[in-house]
Amino acid sequence: MVRIPNCISVSYLPDASECVSYAAEELNHWLGSAGFQVSEAGPDDRKAFSVVLHDHVSGLPGGAFRRTVTAHQVLLESSEGCGIVYGMYDFLEDLGFRFLTPDCTTIPSSPLELEEGVHEEKPAFQAREVFWRAAIDGSFAVRLRLNSARSTITPRQGGKLMFYNFSHSFNALVPVEKWYDTHPEYFSMKNNRRLREKTQLCLSNPDVLRLCIQGVRTWIHEHPDCTIFSVSMNDWYNACECPACRAVDEEEGSQAGSVIRFVNAIADNIAEDYPQVMIHTFAYLYCRRPPKHVRPRKNVIVRLCSIECCFSHPIGICRCERGGINVQYGSAANFSGAPSSGAAFPEDLKGWSAICDNLFVWDYTTNYANYLLPFPNLDVLKSNLLLFHQYGVKGVLEQGNFSHGQCSALGQLKTYLVSKLLWDPHLDTDALIQDFVEGYYGPAASPMLSYVRLWQHAAGKHHAGIYDMPDADYLTDDLLSQAQALLRQAQALAEKTLYGERVEREALSVRYAFLTREPPETAEHHQAVTDFMNDVRRLGITELFERKDLEASGELLRRSRYARNRQYVPAITYPI
Repeated sequence: MVRIPNCISVSYLPDASECVSYAAEELNHWLGSAGFQVSEAGPDDRKAFSVVLHDHVSGLPGGAFRRTVTAHQVLLESSEGCGIVYGMYDFLEDLGFRFLTPDCTTIPSSPLELEEGVHEEKPAFQAREVFWRAAIDGSFAVRLRLNSARSTITPRQGGKLMFYNFSHSFNALVPVEKWYDTHPEYFSMKNNRRLREKTQLCLSNPDVLRLCIQGVRTWIHEHPDCTIFSVSMNDWYNACECPACRAVDEEEGSQAGSVIRFVNAIADNIAEDYPQVMIHTFAYLYCRRPPKHVRPRKNVIVRLCSIECCFSHPIGICRCERGGINVQYGSAANFSGAPSSGAAFPEDLKGWSAICDNLFVWDYTTNYANYLLPFPNLDVLKSNLLLFHQYGVKGVLEQGNFSHGQCSALGQLKTYLVSKLLWDPHLDTDALIQDFVEGYYGPAASPMLSYVRLWQHAAGKHHAGIYDMPDADYLTDDLLSQAQALLRQAQALAEKTLYGERVEREALSVRYAFLTREPPETAEHHQAVTDFMNDVRRLGITELFERKDLEASGELLRRSRYARNRQYVPAITYPI
């Protein structure tokens, strides 16, 4: 082991990238916070101990880094700027720093030591996206070695995926408001009728293809920094079933057939003029199953979505799924023993892996119908990512609670955990959980660790989906009472501290579960809802249900057991 002395110099070549200077500044800041004296020096400086940064080393894959530790030096090397930034944070973590949340970093105490020798890492996934609100903060996201398109990571911090019109884009390319009245044939046919509401595009129509090619080319011209452009279905069912579209899909054995043929045509059109550009589309809802014959072009990204899956058991083992997904209403049908229309998710994953050079996954990590409701998915995060890695998935997006403000239901822990596992899904999740809980909850760590373990094993044989309601089978009164008791212990240990506020915010999750299960006519129910909503606002929670007005959501709690009957809760919109 090499002991790190109190005085350190940081050096790099004069022509180094802006990422290297960012890495040097971060080293100066964080080592300084631990009591070290850090100075920047030229490459010829000969101080007792130096950290040398070099980001023009050949032979290392994208995002990878190499660290060589000797008695007098730490040499950090990468082939590109992001690798040197990731390597710098890895160096700090091996010294004992932990970047847990944007407002919680644990600082190690001296003396600090590093193992002598060479250490090299590369990311398991090329695209690592965490769509929880905290991870949209670029300064925090890059500490967790993410490169999320929707984050605010800057080029100086290592850069991110440059994505335009990130997800559902059919209506942006061919707006129903603009074209339906004059050209209803551009849109989905169902039961011999062209749909205006909740429609898709007619992908066999040559004019639709022409408009989409024009639209994509306009996007490329207007957004030259972007390299990925989304041509993807709207966020509901209703694929076109006109004779021409139906013929393609029947030949391909999947409604993905017409989607991939259409996207391939766009990709072929732009390939010669824009060889750097990728076209992105979804394998989602009706087009999740891979086609039999057509293959996505090499400049096409297919993003497979797991929205129907059970999230209390590993996707690779559990074949139970639910259909009837209604994203706008936040609901789904009950789980069934096997999908009603074809293979389960693992077979679809295997099928797309066999035909697609650029397979991405969109995965889900919270309950969108009830953001505060406990969601027992901690034990599947690692196994699911290992499955994706096994099948050569190049990019994974882990979607969570992206509402503005704070989160509960162990959201802070899940943000940290999935970020670390996206870099290396073989990491020890128990060790990661312990690190987080000890740093984030301080004196309340012991009961909070028991609380986390309780939810790790809560589901048992029961399935959990992302639109579960508060009467879900795994949310028993006994389990909730145990959780409540542990939270009370934690609050007593951390009262009137920042740690206590964090426990209090997590306690909203169990309070919400009890409150929604209580009949509205129960004595003191209205006052309990008032007290709860006051605490929700004070603790920074801005949504109870995905993209629904907070005040109207609170009123629903007063009058509806299990928070049902949401048709009168207004939707809200905001920029990501």
